[in-house]
Amino acid sequence: MKTKVLHSYLLKAYLPPFFLTLFIGVFVFFLIHVFTYMDDIIGKGMGAWILIQFFAYSFLTFIPIAMPLAVLLSSIMTFGNLAENYELAAMKSSGLSLFKIIRPIFVFILFLATFTFVFNNFALPAITLKSARMLWDIRQAKPTLSIKEGVYYSQLEGYTIKVGNKSKDGQTLYNVNIYDHSDGLGNNIQLYADSGKMKTSIDTNYLQIKLNNGSRYEDIMQQEQHKRTRPLMQLLYKELNINVDMSSFKMKNTKEELFKGHHEMMNVWQIEKEIDTFNIDIGKKYVKLNEQFKNYFLSRTMHTVSIAKVPQSIKKFYATLTKDEFKRSVEHTQNLVRSSSTFIDSINDEVYGKELSKMEYLLGWHKKINISFACIVLFFVGAPLGAIIRKGGMGLPVVVAVLFFLLYYIVSIIYEDLVMEGVYSVVFGAWFPLMLFLPLGIFLTFKAARDSALFDMYSYTEPIKKIFKRKTT
Repeated sequence: MKTKVLHSYLLKAYLPPFFLTLFIGVFVFFLIHVFTYMDDIIGKGMGAWILIQFFAYSFLTFIPIAMPLAVLLSSIMTFGNLAENYELAAMKSSGLSLFKIIRPIFVFILFLATFTFVFNNFALPAITLKSARMLWDIRQAKPTLSIKEGVYYSQLEGYTIKVGNKSKDGQTLYNVNIYDHSDGLGNNIQLYADSGKMKTSIDTNYLQIKLNNGSRYEDIMQQEQHKRTRPLMQLLYKELNINVDMSSFKMKNTKEELFKGHHEMMNVWQIEKEIDTFNIDIGKKYVKLNEQFKNYFLSRTMHTVSIAKVPQSIKKFYATLTKDEFKRSVEHTQNLVRSSSTFIDSINDEVYGKELSKMEYLLGWHKKINISFACIVLFFVGAPLGAIIRKGGMGLPVVVAVLFFLLYYIVSIIYEDLVMEGVYSVVFGAWFPLMLFLPLGIFLTFKAARDSALFDMYSYTEPIKKIFKRKTT
């Protein structure tokens, strides 16, 4: 019964800081993402529901990235608080080892690692797909209609508008100039008006402009002799209505199938299938290269001299040729070598591109798995580290956790780049950051289990002081 109470107490001490730090971590990554694309979002006139959907999907995509940081930070905070309040020492004095103390939280971390993999493999691809599709549609949408006084406005497809003045309501216009080039023939239609009024249609698909007291000029360019005769049609009007298509200002719903070709939108089995496709395509390229030289190179080198069979000795064959035949054969061979070299270069470029794509997919496959192990490894860094430094709260633990996480994150990015450059294998580059932290976690756990004063400066300075005291006496 006491053990269950202790386990419940430890989980209650661990879960609040974990969920708090997870939310903060996801929110920080989310803010960085939003500010990166802020210029593409502002001024597009997106509805509140569209923005809520986009922000929600974007927020959820950063849960796996922030999970190791939350585990590390909450572990340091929890065990730092327990050590600072001497609760950890009381548990050890009652006969419990550090491993028995951390056992209930470790079980939760195992559950969390499993959840992270399931979320990363099944939910995240669908969420990332929707987030990427919405971001693309938002970025492609045009800014909201904003016609300023004395400035040519050309965001309306097929039209350029300039107004001298606008009323306070923003709808009544004065000294209106409209250049219509919707036919693709240049500014062949010009409209001028003393005043006008504009409003958006009920379905928001059209901008309705009512012009008053003006003229319309059209350069007739359909006639064959228009360059010589320059026919012009003029219309004077008291009132003229124009409907301008505004469908390009609306956010379009692009098909999600267009974004499914990236590894972030796939689970591990789909990635494996895509990698097999890359291997098959690369194999076909090499087979094509082999067939090209097997079927054409040698035979085309010799076809100019009408030899039925390829001789066993190339040297003897060329010795039987006349001077003109030899010259023609050499020239033909040189041309063939040039074309063959170009063909080899094109095959190499195609294979290199597919190899890069395959490595990117392999990295994506490993990242979906190793982020779960990162939660376990960083727990064994954070828990003993908190027990050793004996500080809880949001002060020193936050600084230490952020430094360790930045180290893990930077090393991960560096080795991913080195993998893409071909310096290291995909497996080594994907797992080296965890291989780097695993010995550190084992070392810190061993020190914490022995109550080592690893960060106690007194244990380092006191022996030095004793040496100097001996010398002075």
